[in-house]
Amino acid sequence: MYDFRKIEAFCRVYEQRSFSRAGEVLFLSQPTISAHVQALESEMGVKLLDRMGRTVLPTPAGVVLYRHSIRAFEELDAAKSEISSLMGEVAGEILLGASTIPAGYILPDLVTGFIRKFPKTSMNLTVKDSHAVIRAVLNCDVMLGVVGAVENHPDLEFTHLVDDELIVVKAPSLNLPGSRKNAYSLDDACSWPWIIRNEGSGTRKTFEEGLGKSGLSSRDLKIELKVDSTQASIQYAQAGLGVTVTSRLVVADLLKSGALAEIRIEALKLPRNFYAVQNLRRGFFPAMASFLAYISEQTAAMRDSV
Repeated sequence: MYDFRKIEAFCRVYEQRSFSRAGEVLFLSQPTISAHVQALESEMGVKLLDRMGRTVLPTPAGVVLYRHSIRAFEELDAAKSEISSLMGEVAGEILLGASTIPAGYILPDLVTGFIRKFPKTSMNLTVKDSHAVIRAVLNCDVMLGVVGAVENHPDLEFTHLVDDELIVVKAPSLNLPGSRKNAYSLDDACSWPWIIRNEGSGTRKTFEEGLGKSGLSSRDLKIELKVDSTQASIQYAQAGLGVTVTSRLVVADLLKSGALAEIRIEALKLPRNFYAVQNLRRGFFPAMASFLAYISEQTAAMRDSV
C-alpha cells in the first residue's frame, strides 16, 4: 500500500511545478518533499517528474498517477463528508466546474450563500468553456458543472437553473451598413465585422443554432476575431472592432450606462438557458447533493419572481 503522504507531496509538486512551493503549501521542507517523491518513484519503479532547472514537469507516468491520485483524494473527502453527515453535518470540498458566464455572473451569490449556510463546506472552482466542463463531468474530474449548453449523453443529467438570452451589441461609435427601421436584416449582419467565441462555448453553440434556423452559419459572417472568453468579446466590441453576441445578463449594466448599444436583427431570436450537469454514474456525497438542491431552489425562486 502506498503512503498517502508521499502521494500528496507528489500531487502538490505536480500542481505547483516546484518542490519549494509544494513545501510551502504543505508546510514541509524542500528536502522532505524531494525525499517523499524520490521514495514514491522508487516504489513505483518509474520516473514521475522531470527536473528542468527551477521548473518541474510531469512525465507521462506522472500525469497518469496525478489523475488517479486526485480521484483517490476525492473519495477520501467523500468518505469524511458522509461520516460527517451521520452527525447531521454537511461538510467537505466540492469540485465544481463552470463556463465563464455562470462562473462570473450566476455562481458568486449562490456559492457565497451556500457556504454561509454550511460553513464546513468549501469550493474548488474550475472555469472552462461549456463543452470542456461537460467533458470534465463525464470524466469525473469535477463533481458538478454549470454550463450554457446541453449535450446528449446517457450518463448526463441537466437541471435547468437560469433563463437568459443572447443579444448582439456594438460600441455606440461603430457605424454599421444596412437599412434599419426597427431592426437590421440578416443580410445586413453578414457584411458586419464580427467578434465571436471559439468553438466549444455555449454562447457559440446557441448563436450557431439561431443562425441555422435562418439557413446561415458563422461561415457566412465576416469574422474579424475569435476569442476564448465572454469578457474578451465584450472588450473588443467596446473598442469598436466589431459586433459581438453575448449574454444580456452580462452586459445589462453596460447597456444601461451607454457603453454598449444593442442591435436588433430580424428573425434572429437567441433564447439561452443555464444548467447544472451531473454524471448519473457518480454518487453524490451529502455536501454535493445539498449544493445542487440549494442552487436549484434559489434559481427557481429567481425565475418565479420575474
